[in-house]
Amino acid sequence: MRRALLAGVGALVVACGSAPPATFHPGGANPAGADGAAGPSASRLARTASQRVTWPPFGRNVRVIMPAWVPADRTEVPAVITAKNFLLAFLYAEYRGNQDHRWAVYVTGPVSGALASDLSQPDVTTESFTGTIRFSQMRAFPDPSLADAVDVSECFSNARSANVGLHTGRVIPDATPPDQHHYRNTDVLTADRGGHWHVVSVYPVIYYPQAKECTA
Repeated sequence: MRRALLAGVGALVVACGSAPPATFHPGGANPAGADGAAGPSASRLARTASQRVTWPPFGRNVRVIMPAWVPADRTEVPAVITAKNFLLAFLYAEYRGNQDHRWAVYVTGPVSGALASDLSQPDVTTESFTGTIRFSQMRAFPDPSLADAVDVSECFSNARSANVGLHTGRVIPDATPPDQHHYRNTDVLTADRGGHWHVVSVYPVIYYPQAKECTA
């Protein structure tokens, strides 16, 4: 999400307040574990991926706003639910410093490797974040070039969040231009033979003000 999906998560505004504790553990993390929990079983996530929104265990230091919206076209609903689950799971992977991999069950094809590479970068593996992440203005529509695919787009804002050191919890100063805290993201989804939807591609993000609907 720092580059390929939610490209602004890696550069968040500096938060104010009291000094953080000496040791920081993102919610859902096991301080004693170094094996990188994968979260719920892939089979269970696959069964529910297109049916209901599944929330990862973010800690109390994070608030994620995800619209309840679903499309009027019932055939697009499973794609939208899967997109929401993917966005939440990938965001949680960043929150955990790439120590959680539940996002992978929602993805198939070459994009999987690209996203895994993005998550392996040092600015992901050494960082977490606090504050509010907001998704809004969701839409679903047929992909213009891939038959039977559904595009799900949404606005993303991290303007009320702060990146912190994964182990220290100390705020990392933000040097990102303000407009780059708001942008539109579009995921391309297709259904397999079993009717399960997966993300197969991610379009480049479009920042505000080009994405005029994505304001603060």
